[in-house]
Amino acid sequence: FDMRGRDVIVFLHIQKTGGTTFGRHLVRNIHLEQPCYCRAGQKKCACHRPGGDKDTWLFSRFSTGWSCGLHADWTELTSCVPAAMERRGCAGNRTLR
Repeated sequence: FDMRGRDVIVFLHIQKTGGTTFGRHLVRNIHLEQPCYCRAGQKKCACHRPGGDKDTWLFSRFSTGWSCGLHADWTELTSCVPAAMERRGCAGNRTLR
């Protein structure tokens, strides 16, 4: 995973598997060069790339909200994420894996 490049982690949230707790840990507790910025009282955090002010490295409910719908499955994410990232003004040419 290249945080400085164009790689994006897309978090597929599966209900009743601890996904909410894990997703929250992704934005609040991982020690990174540039950690996610979380404001008190807000559910979404800004997870920008080091040296960047707009491009994000994480696509999850805690960073972008429910951009592809509530509990989007793999098929929905596959078709939705590229367009959602484009709307957010993030760099293009991504490969979804």
